[in-house]
Amino acid sequence: MSVFSGNSERESESLKAHKGSGESLRAMPFFNRYPKGVLWVFPLLLVLGFLFLITSGYQGLKQLNQLAQKREAITRSNQEMNRTNETMYREIIRLRTDPVYLEECARKEFGLVKADEIIFFLEEAEPKEKVR
Repeated sequence: MSVFSGNSERESESLKAHKGSGESLRAMPFFNRYPKGVLWVFPLLLVLGFLFLITSGYQGLKQLNQLAQKREAITRSNQEMNRTNETMYREIIRLRTDPVYLEECARKEFGLVKADEIIFFLEEAEPKEKVR
């Protein structure tokens, strides 16, 4: 009968061979010492431990959510800047190619006038004082 229940016949023979030869259990290869079902427990516990540390250790999940929100805000800002850049690019192209638009902008921003235009300056009347 085997020392470990559930061992295969090959493992049982390996244990008997080692016992009969006078070698200790320590001299056996690692995979022959333990039943096959036990070897997957350690990696599973290791993975579960890492998952626990990621989600709860040092506010991991909270920080992950904050970083995701920050990334979304940066993405929205980036999209807004791209739209602004596109609008400015179109205006530059229009200023370079459309003389009517260029003249309109010069009149509006710099107060320029044509040579044959007459400018009138109207003074506003001062408000009259009320008589008591």
